[in-house]
Amino acid sequence: MKPLLTGLVALVFSPCLLWADIQLVDDVGDTLVLERPAQRIVSLVPHATELLFNIDAGDLILATVAYADYPPAAEELPRVGDYNALNTEAIVALEPDLLIAFTSGGNRDQISRLRALGYPVFTSDPQTFADIDRTLRQFGQLTGREGSANRVADRFSAEIEHLTRKYGGKAALQVFYQVWHDPLITLNGATFINQIIEMCGGVNVFADLPMLSPQVSLEAVIDKNPEVIVTSGDDTSWQQWPQLQAVANQALLEIDPDTMHRPVPALVTGATALCEAMDRVRERMD
Repeated sequence: MKPLLTGLVALVFSPCLLWADIQLVDDVGDTLVLERPAQRIVSLVPHATELLFNIDAGDLILATVAYADYPPAAEELPRVGDYNALNTEAIVALEPDLLIAFTSGGNRDQISRLRALGYPVFTSDPQTFADIDRTLRQFGQLTGREGSANRVADRFSAEIEHLTRKYGGKAALQVFYQVWHDPLITLNGATFINQIIEMCGGVNVFADLPMLSPQVSLEAVIDKNPEVIVTSGDDTSWQQWPQLQAVANQALLEIDPDTMHRPVPALVTGATALCEAMDRVRERMD
C-alpha cells in the first residue's frame, strides 16, 4: 500500500474519529459534550451507580458515594464522599473523564469547583417514569453501551405499561405516602412515587402541594382521612387514630424503600408489591 494511502486509512480509522461528539442535555439543562464515550466514571449519586450497573457499565465506575449499595458489586467500589461533602483530592487523583452528580446537596459547591477544573459533569435527577427511561438511554450514550441501555429501558417501560393496564383502572383509593415519620414528610404529584400510586389505582392526597417532598402536619393527614397509609417502616403509631379510614381498613401498608425510593428499574418490584397490597385492601373494603 502506498504511504499516502496508508496514512489516509490510518486517519479514517483512528480511534479519535470512530466516535462523533456526544452531546446530551442533563437534568438541570446543561449541555455536556464528550469527544468519546466515558471510560473513567466517578458516580456521585447512588441511583446513577445502580443505573450504570443496570446497563452493564459498572466496570467503568472508578468510585462512588455513600449509600450506593446495589448491586452487591457496587459495595466494593471506593467511596469519595456523600450527599453533603466530597473528597475532591481523591476524585482528582482518579483522573475521571466523567462525573455524574445530583441536583442538590451540600456538595454542590465542590462539584462546581471540579467542573471549573475541567472535569465533565452530567447532573442526573429523574423524577418520572419517562425520565428513568430517558436517563437509561442517555447513560448508554455516555458510556457507549447503547444496546444494553436501550434493552433495559424498553423492558422497564413495558413493565410499567403492564402494571398500569392491570391496576390503573381499579376503584380509586385515597393514599397518604409517608416518606418519614418525624417530621411527617410526603411527596407531591411531580414524582415517580406519585406515578406509582396512580398506576396502582390510587390518589395521592397531597399531590397538589408545591414542594416535591413537603412536610405536613398530623392534623392535615387526619383531615384528609386517607383510605390507605403507606410507610417505609413498621410504623404502628397510626393505630392511635382509629377514626382514620386507613386504620379501620387495616390498610397501613409497609413498603421496602430500597425498591421504591430510587429512580431505577428495580422500582418495578416495589411498585408491583404496592399495587398488590392495595388490591387486597379493595377486597377487604368490598
